[in-house]
Amino acid sequence: MSQLRKVSRVLAVVVTVMVLLSSLQTGVTAQADLDPIVVLYDASHNQQHDALDAEDGLKLMIDMVNASTRYIVRVNTDELTERILNDVDILIIASPDENSPFSSTEADGIAEMLTNGSSLFLLGDPTIEQSSRYWAAALMQDLGENQAINSLLDSINVTGVRFSVNETTIGDIYSDTMFDYDNTVFNGSYPQMIELDSTTWEVNHPIFRNINELFTMTATLKPVELASGIATGYDTTFAQYKAGPNNWANYSYSNMTISDFEQDPLSYSAINGTFPSWMSAFEYDESKIVMIGSTLMFTGRGLDHPDTDLRWFYMGDNARFFMNIMNWLSQDFIEAPSAIVPMLIISSVVMIVGVAFYLLKKIR
Repeated sequence: MSQLRKVSRVLAVVVTVMVLLSSLQTGVTAQADLDPIVVLYDASHNQQHDALDAEDGLKLMIDMVNASTRYIVRVNTDELTERILNDVDILIIASPDENSPFSSTEADGIAEMLTNGSSLFLLGDPTIEQSSRYWAAALMQDLGENQAINSLLDSINVTGVRFSVNETTIGDIYSDTMFDYDNTVFNGSYPQMIELDSTTWEVNHPIFRNINELFTMTATLKPVELASGIATGYDTTFAQYKAGPNNWANYSYSNMTISDFEQDPLSYSAINGTFPSWMSAFEYDESKIVMIGSTLMFTGRGLDHPDTDLRWFYMGDNARFFMNIMNWLSQDFIEAPSAIVPMLIISSVVMIVGVAFYLLKKIR
């Protein structure tokens, strides 16, 4: 009997100690040593923006992503085969040249990557005209060749969203440019450079967390009533097409053929008052896809104005916006260790010891 009392006392001490320990506040590591998320920037299709150029390209943005312990960015100059894409978590394709199409092998590799649950970030650009200061750079004259991405989406059977493009009577294909005379960066001039506020996007979407203002020069997406569209223009915004190499089409409607417009008028964004979408974000089977009409807004390039030193990367919340997109595309890739399971184990042990102690007391 005395031995039983000793056991009871020991159990009582153990229970007391465990209860005290379980009530203490202790630090819990939010994230263990985890492999970084692999981001692949495709530089194999004559992109209009150099990934290694800080002044005119995307280097500032890529360096910022790399500076995060969560990501590691690789710049790829080879064909996008399944082997290259094997360990990629996010593939970025930004403003590829129309004369450098994606091969069937690359389309198969990207489709397989999406099947495996990785994400895809597609960035286009608006079309510019010869009066643009960007025209001086020969590479920038091809800006807005978004048909290359449209063709890729056809190849991998992703439906529901495309860049809005227009084929002229001479057979050239131009993407549009979003215009707004009432919400410009430079007080009514240069309507292709637009300042956007939270009334133009879905504020509850994680991509727009802590985003207050964005500055963009962008193409738009179609159809007009885009289910996955999460960012639009204002009621004064419209999409402007080029009628040819040197001039814009009508400022109210596009220069598309009458038959195309009559057959499917709402598939194009160049209609006043339609709040044209310029960004789409959606889940595609096990993966996520973001499609946006501007790579320019994330570059170190100066704004398209002759009398300013402002650069897109530093405008408003543009840089934070890019990181928010990356976070949304990768939010399911890393699951931080939780304190819930350890606490449940401790609580279960305390309960078992308590029951045992109770039973021993009853037996005594």
